[in-house]
Amino acid sequence: MTKFLHPSINDFSINLKPEHQEIQELARLFAANEIAPIANKIDQEDKIPDTLIKKMSELGFLSVPYPTEYGGAGYDYLSMALVIEELARVSCAVSVIPVAHTLIAMPLTSFGTKEQKTQYLTPLAKGDKIGAHAMTEPGAGSDVAGITTTAVKDGDSWIINGTKTFCTNGDIADIFLIFARTSNIQNKRHLGISAFIVERNTDGFTIGNPISKTGIRGSKSVELILEDVKIPDSNILGGEGKGFYVAMDCYDHGRIEIAAQGVGVGQAALESAAKYITQRIAFGKPIMEFQGPQFLLAEVSSELQAARLLTYWAASLRDQDKDFVSAACIAKMYATEAAERAALTAIKLGGSAGVATEYPMERYLRDIQVTKIYEGTNDIQRVTLGRLLYKETKNELGLT
Repeated sequence: MTKFLHPSINDFSINLKPEHQEIQELARLFAANEIAPIANKIDQEDKIPDTLIKKMSELGFLSVPYPTEYGGAGYDYLSMALVIEELARVSCAVSVIPVAHTLIAMPLTSFGTKEQKTQYLTPLAKGDKIGAHAMTEPGAGSDVAGITTTAVKDGDSWIINGTKTFCTNGDIADIFLIFARTSNIQNKRHLGISAFIVERNTDGFTIGNPISKTGIRGSKSVELILEDVKIPDSNILGGEGKGFYVAMDCYDHGRIEIAAQGVGVGQAALESAAKYITQRIAFGKPIMEFQGPQFLLAEVSSELQAARLLTYWAASLRDQDKDFVSAACIAKMYATEAAERAALTAIKLGGSAGVATEYPMERYLRDIQVTKIYEGTNDIQRVTLGRLLYKETKNELGLT
């Protein structure tokens, strides 16, 4: 684990390679040519064209970190972060599709049996099918162990009943990872959760209406209704009662991608503001020539570079098989909040243009609000980091 006390230089390596630049340039070119011309339309109409999703799949953006053995591209997680950053820089909503896809494909990679990988990971890793992850319920968000969806054993099958909400990609997904309570263990609620692989066309499984959101419009979050959904025992991922650990692995990886989204949105806000005030004339000269705006953008730029390094660092730790949990928490929290400050600065400098929907600055602020909430709210990241620091400090003092 990355140490808070007495950190080692070995904890801070970022292993950048030529292939990282290649995939970054591919994603940047795709975003500029295919997404940028319709980014505002996606937001205004709350719809990502199916043709765009197909192009993303054909270029391998849904396949990046998965093993070639199962149809993936075989890249590392730093490559995944670079792709997400470039997509989010143009449209955070579009970048959500591979992020949500990861939340089933990565746990299948880590916990799946050979049969599960062959049947489910392969089409996901190839981008032939879309994946989604369903944990959140009307009464259970940050309190993951508070879910009430149940799965009851019935011979060699399980009968699932319950309701999920805010399931991202749920409108287009073919394969879902759904978490349900399989037992009640007093004082250890997390031990009674299991993860189930559920196909879209399963009897009793209904996709509800999309939830209208402030930000990342175009990426749909839906309600899922499960009424006596019968799933074979072979579709439990990671083993009965191990769903909490599967979920934590999902979120640990996902936080790196959310951090990358923050870096991308923040970069877009910086670029929009800098270009606008360089061209906007006030008091006889470009606004950018005044020291005040320069100071504001200098601070934004500095914070975004720090956020970028934190994100690449967390991804690199993961790629080196080192403990990356605290690094992912730090990166997610810092990058999304730095991006929020960047978006607020862009709006401030843009004045009336900053709040006009014909300009993208206000969209950046709306989009970044969502990134501060999903994959664990930023205050949950603070709780996690605080607990890790407390534990390490007690060990240092011999108080365990």
